[in-house]
Amino acid sequence: MISPKAGKYPEALGRTLMIVGGAAIVMMMVHIVADVVLKHTLNDPIDGTTEIVAAYYMVASVFLPLAYVTFSEGHLIVELFTSKMSGRPLNLLTAFSGFVTALYLLFLIFCTLDEAILRTQDGEAWETSVDLVAVWPSRWILPIGLTAMAIVVIAQVLRLIRDDSKNNRKASPGV
Repeated sequence: MISPKAGKYPEALGRTLMIVGGAAIVMMMVHIVADVVLKHTLNDPIDGTTEIVAAYYMVASVFLPLAYVTFSEGHLIVELFTSKMSGRPLNLLTAFSGFVTALYLLFLIFCTLDEAILRTQDGEAWETSVDLVAVWPSRWILPIGLTAMAIVVIAQVLRLIRDDSKNNRKASPGV
């Protein structure tokens, strides 16, 4: 697929969000263990554990590391039709697929950002057994993670186009 080198700043952003996503997993484990221990020892579980895990920890652990997974080439890639391609045709197809991916991400960012704004204005909260848990802040995790992924994809496409044009100029010195 696209070269894993996206640039210094997109990679730093991806690594930072990956660390935050990893921290969400650790916090989720600690929260769930504490809930289970309190439930079985004091018969007093932590209220809202299910809601917090579903709205915050799981969403953060999935969407925040997307930029890191993108530049480290961790996504599944099927090379059924492109395994025999190389050079400029492969670069053009890869750039085109990156462009389509960026367009799709921009559409998703628009939709999730619109939803985040709406849910923030509404003050969205989920009902637990005893109270309400505000979940509107978790709606912002999706546009943040998707925007970071889009930045990495766009940086990769631009780098691929730049490198391809450099290689083309070297290959045809008389032009």
